Amino acid sequence: MRSARGPAGVGFTILFGYFFIAVAFGAGGRAAGLPVSATAGFSVFVFAGASQFMAVSLLAQGAGAVAVTLATLVLNLRHIVMSLALRDRIRGARVPRAVLAFGITDEVFAATASRPGEIRDTDLLVTELLAYAGWVGGTVVGYLIGGILPPSLERAMGIALYAMFVALIVPALRSSPAYLAPMLAAGILNWGLQSLGVPVGIALLISIPVTAALFAIDPRWSRA
Repeated sequence: MRSARGPAGVGFTILFGYFFIAVAFGAGGRAAGLPVSATAGFSVFVFAGASQFMAVSLLAQGAGAVAVTLATLVLNLRHIVMSLALRDRIRGARVPRAVLAFGITDEVFAATASRPGEIRDTDLLVTELLAYAGWVGGTVVGYLIGGILPPSLERAMGIALYAMFVALIVPALRSSPAYLAPMLAAGILNWGLQSLGVPVGIALLISIPVTAALFAIDPRWSRA
């Protein structure tokens, strides 16, 4: 029997976390005047929470399609780094790499990258599909009940994302404390860049590879 840290266990953890965040997104799409097809389409075809919230906010402010697309692209550039970090660890040829790349989110990456050894493509797909189901399903439910939920409850649902991320990261840090130093360094660098006015997407794109390169100079940092 596989442990709760297996692909399905991790996937269900992300599913439940994503569901409540997506409910808030679906309700926000409805409040912005978007039809259910457009709101659900964001989750089906984009599947990137932060950029979806930003895109809906920009559309509500009257931004054009080009501005929304460029802003989303910049914010999602970090996914290139995450996909490259996992590429050499993935084994198996049953799932197209493009499909796996589409399903990489911050939480899926954190849960997968923190597990030692090789990554089976089918295991990664299971985690991604469960996360995807939670996000898309929550979006639709949120849109349908958006007129019922109090605004304070919608905002409170955002806490679930942080709680889920902590639940995914803490076990990895307990088994491999060496991850703590680069994680804190990346966080501090990212915070510093954003404090200087660097956009969120660019700050993440800089802080992740720079921190990885610095800690890779000394092989002792890679020891679990």
